[in-house]
Amino acid sequence: MKGQISESNILLISLLGVFLFSAHVTSGASIPSARILGGSSTSEGDWPFMAYIFERGNGQLNGFICGGSLISNQWVLTAAHCFRSSNTSLYGVVLGEHTRSVMSANEQVFNVTKIVAHSSFDRLEYFNDIALIKLSRPATINQYVGLANLAAAANCSVPQPWFPSTSCYTLGWGKISSTANSFSDTLKQLPSIYYPQELCNIFTLSNSAKYGNRRVQSCEKRICGGVPVAGQDSCEGDSGGPLVCRDTNNTYYVHGILSFGTVPCGQGLPAVFTKVAEMRTWITTNMTP
Repeated sequence: MKGQISESNILLISLLGVFLFSAHVTSGASIPSARILGGSSTSEGDWPFMAYIFERGNGQLNGFICGGSLISNQWVLTAAHCFRSSNTSLYGVVLGEHTRSVMSANEQVFNVTKIVAHSSFDRLEYFNDIALIKLSRPATINQYVGLANLAAAANCSVPQPWFPSTSCYTLGWGKISSTANSFSDTLKQLPSIYYPQELCNIFTLSNSAKYGNRRVQSCEKRICGGVPVAGQDSCEGDSGGPLVCRDTNNTYYVHGILSFGTVPCGQGLPAVFTKVAEMRTWITTNMTP
């Protein structure tokens, strides 16, 4: 029947996912034993563009809500759904953060002076889940605080890039268990597959209930990323963080902004990201003084 997917096709998709993930392992990468949910620990300064967003009312440690990417010395790129209010005084940002429970001299803490969420953000379907936040002062760029590179502008008529094994990662301080309410103390990274949009459509269509009945359609400003292994996933708290992929020039670019995934997380299905390549014009237009 039209709109349905046969069990044989789902099996083929699952086998493809396992094959793609196996390429990560056979090419020299090992399956990490620590967590993002299932990711590995990073070292301080590994990802200097990572931003740590928190609600001031609960303090820097307990108020953590989302990740983000520093894209200029005064602007952070993140997800619109991270903010329950447009009141900038409610939020703060830390750059140079690594271990949440340790106040490091490498950290720079900022007030927020502007929150620009996409005007067409849909809080039910999570369409256009993208936001910019302006810092109260320019960041000091150094070994521990740096700028992210963004994927080149492209629409859905441009072929989706393909990345070899061990080239993409999801980053964040999100929950380390699908059942416990505990965030990671240190920044984690999870080797991830950047799935073709056709597979993203099939994953979300055939498992729509697990994705909160949200589906990624063809030629949409969303992509999928993750690994086809249960217990290895982005999770609550990783929202707004990036899907980064290493290009042929050995430089990492932000291709996605984590929007949503399965509930609970860790079910062996990819997460859904806002596609940065199709949001470049919006980003540039809204980074106003």
